[in-house]
Amino acid sequence: MDALGKIYTTTTIVTMNVGGKLNGISIAWITRVSITPPMLAISIGKTRYSHELLNKTDRFGVCIMKPNAEELVSYFGSKSGRNVDKFAGLNYTLSDSGIPIVPDTLAYIECIIKSKADAGDHTIFIGEVVLQKTFDEGKPLIYGEHRMLG
Repeated sequence: MDALGKIYTTTTIVTMNVGGKLNGISIAWITRVSITPPMLAISIGKTRYSHELLNKTDRFGVCIMKPNAEELVSYFGSKSGRNVDKFAGLNYTLSDSGIPIVPDTLAYIECIIKSKADAGDHTIFIGEVVLQKTFDEGKPLIYGEHRMLG
């Protein structure tokens, strides 16, 4: 196992609504980057459809997932929104801004994109937090050692 695999992070589904097209992508590469104003950074692969959509919008949601959400996280991470409507048949809600919140979300954070940074085969999208909601006081689904740890 490589040393990078020892970095543990919260597993999330990042969601977006671009002109009525809902999409989401599972990510574990997320971190807080500022306290005042509250900001976070997400890292998205440049070949991903979500990368294309994030470049067309100014807002994204972060659904911090419950430990029992492994199947949903795997689905959102293995299918492309280019070819599949990931929200078809899913019991999701929308924030006041129209950003989808998926089932089994422990907590939700909504951000306005403030900047982007090139990071090799990924782009880092830095967002200012404009909304936070906690739905459950439990612990989140964790990603480490190249797998989800419920």
